[in-house]
Amino acid sequence: MKTSRVQNNMAKKSKRLKKICIAQINYSSKNIQKHVERIKNIIDQYRDYDLIVFPELILHGHPSHERPEGFLYRKMKVMYSEISSDLYQFVRTLDARVIIGELKRWGERYFNVATYIDKNSIQSYTKTHVHWTENFIPGRELKTFDSPLGKIGITICFDASFSEVWRVLALKGAELIVNISAVPATFPVEYMWRRFIGAAIYNQIFVVYANRPGPYFSGHSAIFNPEGDKLLSTGSRQTITEATIDLNEVQRWRDKEKIYANRRPLLYRREIINLHRPELASLQPEAVKSKLAIAH
Repeated sequence: MKTSRVQNNMAKKSKRLKKICIAQINYSSKNIQKHVERIKNIIDQYRDYDLIVFPELILHGHPSHERPEGFLYRKMKVMYSEISSDLYQFVRTLDARVIIGELKRWGERYFNVATYIDKNSIQSYTKTHVHWTENFIPGRELKTFDSPLGKIGITICFDASFSEVWRVLALKGAELIVNISAVPATFPVEYMWRRFIGAAIYNQIFVVYANRPGPYFSGHSAIFNPEGDKLLSTGSRQTITEATIDLNEVQRWRDKEKIYANRRPLLYRREIINLHRPELASLQPEAVKSKLAIAH
């Protein structure tokens, strides 16, 4: 009996089990107060989970999905100013941990933002790779966030297309990277999942994908482990799904396949920064750095 108890305790210590909730829901502009209450009810119901994730721009809606185009921008000026701060306070009062997509406005500039909220902090990431059909101001920083889960990274929709984003966040210490999206049903689900499988296995991280459901969006939110296995997935309808992951799988897999210790950044850094910049191709690395610094 003693041996069994010791083994059980050791097994518990060897795991960093975290409960993840994905709220695959849609935005509704018919009754904004009712919509916000629905979000709050989900947060309240899953408050004991380690992380609750909502899709892209779920708090205020997506400008390109409003008719006429730009209607949401006008509403932001007159009716939506208090929604975010009210939700932040609600989350902190419950001691929950939430990632939610929202629209931010500074003057006449609009930003597509993912915000992480817990009892001790409110941290935001601004979408850095803005789709060519959108009119947001792109962010200028890839960020990791300190949380009770450890370091997490956040990306938004089109960001997922860029392998550099995943690698940078992993190098910054993220063991789990969340992508919140509003991917339309016209874009094949298989393409999105392949990207996340690649991101997970190439960077040896957990990937959490939270997308809006149909009929306009494709849904199919999912979670992938560091070996690229799909742990769970949803269909196209509105649903709340959940899973338990063990973050220690990240280090166990990295110990088996030592990718990071064998990277050779000097071998490929020049080609990465020179791509699509022919005027930099003939410069030495120091000169390239100087040019880029001046440009920014």
